[in-house]
Amino acid sequence: MTVVVSKREVGLCRHEFDIEVPAEEVDAEHLRVAQDYRRRARLDGFRKGKAPLDLIRQRFAEAIGEDVSERLAPKYWQLAREEEDVHSMLPPSVGPVEVVPGQPLRFTVTVDVEPDVDIDEGRSFELPQPEMEPTEAEVDEVLEQVRLERSTWVPVDRSAARGDRVRGKVHRSAMPGFDAEADGEDHDHSHDHGHDHSDGQDTRGPATHDIDLELGDERVWPELTDNLTGLSAGQTASFERVEQEDNIERQRRYDVELDEVLERKLPEVDDDWASGLAASIESVDDLRENLREQVRARKVEAAGQQRTDALLEQLRERFPVELPEAVVEREAFQMARSYANNLARQGVDLEQQQLPWEQMMEEIRPQAGKRAHASFLLDRIAREDGIEPTREDLERALEIMARSRNTNRGKLRRELERDGGMEMLKIELRRDRTVQALLEANAPVAAPKDESGGGPEEPAAEEEG
Repeated sequence: MTVVVSKREVGLCRHEFDIEVPAEEVDAEHLRVAQDYRRRARLDGFRKGKAPLDLIRQRFAEAIGEDVSERLAPKYWQLAREEEDVHSMLPPSVGPVEVVPGQPLRFTVTVDVEPDVDIDEGRSFELPQPEMEPTEAEVDEVLEQVRLERSTWVPVDRSAARGDRVRGKVHRSAMPGFDAEADGEDHDHSHDHGHDHSDGQDTRGPATHDIDLELGDERVWPELTDNLTGLSAGQTASFERVEQEDNIERQRRYDVELDEVLERKLPEVDDDWASGLAASIESVDDLRENLREQVRARKVEAAGQQRTDALLEQLRERFPVELPEAVVEREAFQMARSYANNLARQGVDLEQQQLPWEQMMEEIRPQAGKRAHASFLLDRIAREDGIEPTREDLERALEIMARSRNTNRGKLRRELERDGGMEMLKIELRRDRTVQALLEANAPVAAPKDESGGGPEEPAAEEEG
């Protein structure tokens, strides 16, 4: 049975399909719906379920027609998709549907379809082969980080230098033009040093803060590092800093008092210290081997991501397509929503933060276009190659997501099934499996071992989830 009466292109990858439902199917569905209404209807003068069917059809004509169209339109659109082998990229838009008993039902569906691209060939890629064996210098660097994390701070009687920790107070002057009396605030804090006396909203007035910071830390104002370097406990310094108020740059004065200088004391690297770090470590050699494995794991992960990025970039270059703007817009929206969800899980009040969503959407649109392009190509390859995620893939992904959200897997599954997230998760897992299949097909060939047994094969890079 042919259900598509006609079809036409109405834009970039956008097609319209005129679909017809036979009159006998319309009448049969209309009867089923009317009988459902009859069983449930309560009309004056008739027992429940006993009103004449013609009266039911007359009284509930509009509602019955809507129900018939809601039942038949999706069913026949699905038949049309199979008939025309349509692969839509977005949910379809269904035009007005008018049900008239005894007549065929015609309606129009507008849908964004996949661009025409042939990717049967061209599955070979030139991917980077980063070195994944840790060097001694890299192990030394991580060891130094461990020492820094286990270091202590001790007071010293000398001037402060970069890398030292300092404690003291910083006094902020009022912004030029600020009138405390006009603002109805009392900003005399001469007796309350060591506390922040700003009202939490108006930062134009004077205030005093305690400081406890490391000189040279990238998070610290450069002016603080520059003016505190060389000072000893009990000494003071002043500086001016350019700040903005209502998009106007103004100079503001700061006075700092240094109370204490502390220097970092690093632990000695010996077997006693190393054995106290973990039960599985008994010596410095054990510690270095442990750190070497950590570095190796990070390098393998980074190499996998490099290879994945290179693969997707070459895939996009090899198979250029122009996607409907709505597809890119959806990808940008999903990226922004994912970002917002992560902030919310971290306890950020999105309403109070008033994030610039329009600007954010504009900034992420180019990246969204690349992601949508790669996703389309991966979906096409997965469909042609019959790639699907396994049950183990899904359960492992749910377990990881549940841990990151501090919930249990069953509750997470129910939430995802309720809001449609489960299907999206399966799509992402299918894309991950497709990337992994392409990476494995382009894995570096291990060099043959020499007669002495040679070194180990270079492990294939694993794609990052």
